[in-house]
Order: sequence, then C-alpha cells, then structure tokens
Amino acid sequence: MKRRTKRQPSGSIAADADQWSEKSKQSVAFQFDFILEYVDRPYACRRCAKACLFTAEDQKYTFEVKKASIDQRRKLCAECWSASHALKAKLAQHDARWAESKDVLRTNREFLSGWLELLTEWGQFEPYKKDVAKINMLRGLLDLE
Repeated sequence: MKRRTKRQPSGSIAADADQWSEKSKQSVAFQFDFILEYVDRPYACRRCAKACLFTAEDQKYTFEVKKASIDQRRKLCAECWSASHALKAKLAQHDARWAESKDVLRTNREFLSGWLELLTEWGQFEPYKKDVAKINMLRGLLDLE
C-alpha cells in the first residue's frame, strides 16, 4: 500500500507505518494516515515525576523496529524502567521458588516478608497491576491481617 508523505518539520522524523506491527496496522492511525511523523513527546515519570522526553528517534525504533503497539506511551523514565525490570525479575524468582517449595517456604518468614516487600514496591511502578491475592496470602501467612 502506497502511503502519503509530508514534508517534515525540524525535530521530527518521518514515520513509515508499513513497518509497524500487524496489530498497529489494524489501528485507525494506520488506516487513515494519522501519524505521518514522529515528534518528541514530553512526559513525566509516573514513579519519580522526573520530566522526560520520548524522542522521535526512540518512537521510530520502538514502533518500527521493536514492533511495539502504536498506542504505547512511555510512563517511566529510563532509570525507573530499568529498576522495574530488575524488580520484575526478582518477583519471578520468588514465584518460581514458591511454585517448587511452597510447603517449606510457607513458614519461612524471611522469604515471605521479602516477597511481600517486593510486591509492595511493585505498586510504585504499576499502581493498577497490584497482585492483591498474593499480597493478602503473604499477609495471612505472616499474620499481618
């Protein structure tokens, strides 16, 4: 499909919507050529409130190379994003340990309180994706309710 092009203002980069993911190609933005260029988009980090910029270059890479959904918006600064991935890895390790040894770990207060601390910290990164069931289970096992 031949896409129309437009002269780019300085500080922007032409978008090549034909390089988007298949999901993004089903969007209204693709069907009606709504996004002809990427422009720098300022935002504040949801966790630390630091002023950040989702640059046009980053957008081109994110949407055309990594094939992220065109609806994606940045929410975390680079530092908080890295910290969130490290935290997610620790949570995955705890989940795996729990899955293989829950009978032993259910009385290990150090493990349980550490896991609860990690889950509580996760709420700073993803406030709408708290694992309430696990938090309540851990509180119950630690008799914190």
